[in-house]
Amino acid sequence: MRARGRAPSTRQRIASPLDSSVETRGSGSGDASAYEALCSERPLDSGVPAIDKHRVNTATLSLPMPTPSHPLLDRLWAGYLHDVAHARTLAMLHEGPWQNDHIALRSLARAQSGIDMFARVFEALGWKRAGKYAFPDVHLQAIHLSQPGLPRIFISELDTSALPAAARAILQAMPPDPAPPSVDDTDALAAWFAAPSLAPAATALDEVAAVSQYGAWLLAFGRKVNHFTADVADVEVWQRRLQPAGVPMKKDIEGEPGGPLRQTATQAVLLDVTLQGGVVRQLPYAYVEIAQRRAGFDGFLSPQARQLFDMTAT
Repeated sequence: MRARGRAPSTRQRIASPLDSSVETRGSGSGDASAYEALCSERPLDSGVPAIDKHRVNTATLSLPMPTPSHPLLDRLWAGYLHDVAHARTLAMLHEGPWQNDHIALRSLARAQSGIDMFARVFEALGWKRAGKYAFPDVHLQAIHLSQPGLPRIFISELDTSALPAAARAILQAMPPDPAPPSVDDTDALAAWFAAPSLAPAATALDEVAAVSQYGAWLLAFGRKVNHFTADVADVEVWQRRLQPAGVPMKKDIEGEPGGPLRQTATQAVLLDVTLQGGVVRQLPYAYVEIAQRRAGFDGFLSPQARQLFDMTAT
């Protein structure tokens, strides 16, 4: 859907389309029998039956690509663009490349997983840890990593120790995350950012969702990118521009005018997820964040970030 006004330019295109078929589900190692009792071996359904998103040639979409460009982020963007219609609308409304402020990833705090698992990948690619944040009311903590000239990486993790025993047991029984591939194999590494290899049972999903929507999101979507973020000059202008284009938006803008960081977001898109027994549910997957950042401010503001976590609530 296009908004009224000048047509977006098609001269700038995503430069790194995925051109080979890659496996999209991580395969956990070790004994996953406890989790298998709660889950089926049916892969999660992306909800878009006609296209394999890991073979999408995004250049054919004639959409401006996010900048600064990076081989891994470009490939992650291709999969996200396929799943998130709001991202396609935002890209169409731009008349050239748009600035990516950061991407966000979610994880479970446990051995060989969590923040450290993701951080090691990006540290090997030159990013450095630059900020730490806590969200005690939802049992989350986070960091962000920075690298001059490239988007920030925001990584959060859920501490299950304060959750009720039943929900904690479900999350702790998830299969271990496989080790990430070498950063020298960009296609394989991008494919590692995937949904779990085992789909959750409906009862398990409901049990966790009742106490942690973040935990339920992990059961459904695992290591998939949670969102990309457009860095704009005026967040209010873009909120007004996206709404007439048919994009449902968060009602409020986080952050005061003139502050170091103002943020809003689209509503999360719903994806069909196939659960145990073939039950299909539409679950909130990802949104597009819109950020207005003051020059020289590199970090995030915990109270504002806390509100954005709720964009994937069921």
